[in-house]
Amino acid sequence: MVQQYRALKNRYEIEKTIGSGGFAKVKLATHILTGEKVAIKIMEKLYLGKDLHRVKTELEALKGLSHHHISKLYEVIETPTHFFIVMEYCSGGELFDHIVEKKKLSEMESRLFFRQILSAVAYAHSKGYAHRDLKPENVLLDKDQTLKLIDFGLCARPSGGLQCHLNTSCGSPTYAAPELIKSEEYLGSEVDVWSMGVLLYALLCGFLPFDADNIKTLYEKISNGHYEEPSWLSSGSKSLLKRMLEIDRKKRITVEELLDHRWMKLGFNEPVCYNSLFNFDERDDECVKLLAEYHGVECDAMWGRLSKMNYDHDTATYLILLMRKKQGQPIKLAARVALPRLCLTDRRLVEENRRNEEKDRKIVARSDRPSLDENRPVGSPGRRMRKRLHSPGPDEASSPVPAKMSTGQKAKHLDVPTTPKQKVPNPDWLSHTPRGITSPGQKILGSIEKSFNKVRNVLTPKRRQNNANGEQREKATVLTAKNMCNISTTSSSDPDAVFDKLKQALESRGIVCNAQGFTLRGKVEEDDSEARHLKLSFELEVCLMPSPAGDSATGAPLVVIRRKRLKGDAWCYKKICEEILNLTVPQV
Repeated sequence: MVQQYRALKNRYEIEKTIGSGGFAKVKLATHILTGEKVAIKIMEKLYLGKDLHRVKTELEALKGLSHHHISKLYEVIETPTHFFIVMEYCSGGELFDHIVEKKKLSEMESRLFFRQILSAVAYAHSKGYAHRDLKPENVLLDKDQTLKLIDFGLCARPSGGLQCHLNTSCGSPTYAAPELIKSEEYLGSEVDVWSMGVLLYALLCGFLPFDADNIKTLYEKISNGHYEEPSWLSSGSKSLLKRMLEIDRKKRITVEELLDHRWMKLGFNEPVCYNSLFNFDERDDECVKLLAEYHGVECDAMWGRLSKMNYDHDTATYLILLMRKKQGQPIKLAARVALPRLCLTDRRLVEENRRNEEKDRKIVARSDRPSLDENRPVGSPGRRMRKRLHSPGPDEASSPVPAKMSTGQKAKHLDVPTTPKQKVPNPDWLSHTPRGITSPGQKILGSIEKSFNKVRNVLTPKRRQNNANGEQREKATVLTAKNMCNISTTSSSDPDAVFDKLKQALESRGIVCNAQGFTLRGKVEEDDSEARHLKLSFELEVCLMPSPAGDSATGAPLVVIRRKRLKGDAWCYKKICEEILNLTVPQV
């Protein structure tokens, strides 16, 4: 793990970048104790500047909001240089990708999704927050295709409530209400309704109601409130959109009216409910017991700590366990290496550990070559600390010692209910107890072990295959049922042919792209009066998908293209995907 991410060590295992913005990167990671996938938003304070207050605003909002259609905050780690915001991971990607894939959604599917968005926004409003940046890119789908609202960096919570006017112009221009672009005072709830109107239009039509090549023309269109009404829109959809995209904010439909609107109830026969289904402040004895057993403390003491909702690592672990339980998944923690039962009082235990710590310091100070004596006390009597070489997956057994384990090694899990186990003192709760002390000899062995693994990785070649030109390329990724999101299918079974056609299509469009394996990373730049700026970056990866019928004759998998917008203009991304895939897919 790189130096700047050391704050995550022993808690999370970083996997890859899954998104980036103006001053943040989002990494996919594994919460080591539970094996749950999480998203970690990483921000370097040096580059935040005047946006630092937005981070604090977002954190305040996320700590105060708990709703099944809002991505859940798990943990906040702040260092002198970085913020690490650990969030619920939504594996289904952006709602925008869903629009790209289907070009436009049916009225029923649009209604299904929009009810969830409205539920989240109405809940936020009930807590005094206006989102102010509602758009498809800020709505994610989880593995069950449930929508989750994200990015509260521009939200506002007026001290006098949502009936107090705001002055700050913010948000994305194409989703901005007329009063915002005119720099007038506005109500947060009213501009959210306008943005939801633009969002609903995008779901139903597959394009924006107000769009232009320059800001001046765009603002003129928004101020006039004129937009196209495609023939496929029903009269009910047209009527609702008119009420949401009303330029006179006093005549615009309210959130309360939306919840009970007849269009919203079609096929559901009931108003939209915005009450939260999850209460993360509640005490769940099963989850508390699991954490208490892990830490070796009483349940009441454990809950006393958890109930403070400090959004530390214990909070994260508890919230993940609670979320898994509510979803009907098994709850378990990685098993702690058992320690012998110690017949010492707390005072004697603290004193014993203090003496051990002093011995360790003396040994390190006087030893040029560290001792490899396994019998001297380290941390607690009779215990040797061991490192693991990899963290578990969600369904894999693991050890709670947040370090890696060797390939193929299995470790036991705690499941609830469990047989009674020995309680072990929690080093964090004893002020003089050293945590995770490693002997000098173990440091040397760990260093040798890491060096060996590096050499092994260098000497072990990845599987490669030759393409039509005789060039070697890593084999295409074979997708599983869990990662079938954001893909475009082809009728080909030759990944090299699809890759070459895809690359040609990008180059013919004048898009700069870099190739690595079967992945093409493209970027689109634009000029202004001073310099060139990145408008969009994205990835297209050629993958293999097992054929439902095994391709009957040959059993060969089908070739698909996996799409990913990395950064920049979402609608530019949509247009490019449609153009490139239209050029590529019919030919293969």
